[in-house]
Amino acid sequence: MGAWGDGPFDNDSAADLIGEIEDGTFSFDTLGWAFEADYLEVDGGQFALALVELALVALEAHDPSEELTDVDLEAFAEALTPERIAWVVAQADRTLAGRSTSELYDVRADALDEEEFAAWANSTRTAISELRELG
Repeated sequence: MGAWGDGPFDNDSAADLIGEIEDGTFSFDTLGWAFEADYLEVDGGQFALALVELALVALEAHDPSEELTDVDLEAFAEALTPERIAWVVAQADRTLAGRSTSELYDVRADALDEEEFAAWANSTRTAISELRELG
């Protein structure tokens, strides 16, 4: 059974992403498979939302959460070109576009009550907007 929670790092996909950053094997190019299809599956959505928060922390717009306190984000920050930031924002926007385009949106809408879902979506949209402004 996989990890699941409300935060951008409370899932197995984000944990894998953090692990790749920690061991130096992370590359934006290796994530392409998760974003190729028109319908964004759960992994892609989870990667997108984790990348938003990673970028905000790397660009010092957010304090690191517990999952990131010991993670060296220097190489990740250096890879955050304006084009990559725009790409991350675009993938995160896809994640929140609706049930017909995002499995993560669909799963979260089914798993949470209306108020919880609205809180999750609003906080996620706020983070995406913050990153958009930094890009």
